[in-house]
Amino acid sequence: MFEVEALLGRANLLLAQGRPIDAEQQLTDALRQDPDNDQAISLLARCKYELRQFNEGIALAQKAIQLAPLEGYYFYLLAFGYYQTDQHSAAQANLKKAVELNPYAADFFGLWSLTLIEERNFEQALEKANEGLAVNPENITCLNARSTALNKLRRVDDAIQTMQAALEQDPENHFTHTTVGWNYLEKGKHREAASHFREALRLQPNMESGRVGLKQALKSKIAPYRWLLQYSFWINNKGKNARWIIPVAIYIGMRVLVRLTGSTDDHWTVVGVAVAGIYILFAATSWIINPLANFFLLFHKDGKYALTATERISAWLTVGALTAGFALVVISLLLPGISKPLLFGGLVMLSLALPLGHSQYPFRFRNNSRVQWMSMVFIIFGLITFVITLSNLSNNLLIVYASTFIAYTWVSALSSR
Repeated sequence: MFEVEALLGRANLLLAQGRPIDAEQQLTDALRQDPDNDQAISLLARCKYELRQFNEGIALAQKAIQLAPLEGYYFYLLAFGYYQTDQHSAAQANLKKAVELNPYAADFFGLWSLTLIEERNFEQALEKANEGLAVNPENITCLNARSTALNKLRRVDDAIQTMQAALEQDPENHFTHTTVGWNYLEKGKHREAASHFREALRLQPNMESGRVGLKQALKSKIAPYRWLLQYSFWINNKGKNARWIIPVAIYIGMRVLVRLTGSTDDHWTVVGVAVAGIYILFAATSWIINPLANFFLLFHKDGKYALTATERISAWLTVGALTAGFALVVISLLLPGISKPLLFGGLVMLSLALPLGHSQYPFRFRNNSRVQWMSMVFIIFGLITFVITLSNLSNNLLIVYASTFIAYTWVSALSSR
């Protein structure tokens, strides 16, 4: 039994040092001697979480609960796994049980607040963070959650005060620097955000949210991207369905307006076309601005290291499709004799920039998401249409392609909401 305790102690130390694989070996040895040791099983669940094997960690946390159903921490551990896999309702149910068993653990309230933030329930998130801070005013998780909730509620001064308190409490905490960075980024202060993301990555080089945040901050140097990022923050804070409700509402609103003012009124018809055109232009820009901004990062001293292989490939392919498409359109205007095939071929190539910029690379033919399968099929169809259009202009094929393109953009948008 003493040997098992020693193994658990070493595993705890290894986890604190960021060595989950080595800790897992110690715990495997401990469980070989004591298969029903709930503490060893809970530590093994933490190892799985550190290795981003969340389903395995969830199963282990559930086993620990079966062995010790009155231990609140195990419900918190299970909730953390659900939080990481976006199962927020399940996470909150287990956090409620954890708090019932141990109402004096501030971290339980902090995680509860974070799950509510993910569901855009910012008022309740603030309440849970405050409950945790009532237990422990210096709890870092609760301070970070409170700061984020206040920022989302546009209580900027309170959010800044909370951020400062968190940094004073633990200036070397990578999680705090990441939270501060995202808060600054949402307020449009990309330089301050980049500074905190860099500090977070210095403290924890493998932190994914810090890496993503730094990329967003660097890309925000490009004004159009910065504006679209602010729009993304705004619309995401409105709720999960706002991304597709807004264009539908614009369409319905214009139809009602035309009906009320008379369908033969040319003035309102022009207004309707203008609004629709502006929105389509905005939507198209929002689709391609990310790979374009990634292309900018390819030549940035920090950004080029933050990009994944997929992001680098999509950046080159998107810019290539846009360049080729614009070149063909320009040539079609300069050479009237062969203008139509070149013009429509250029438009097809321009449209391919959207799926090329949102696909995962390299292509594979198993374990793809629905959007990935759609993008791959559409790219193949687009290339076939491009070749046929250049060699023999086909109006019927172009109509089918245009209809498919519209369907692709809508289904992709709805699938990613």
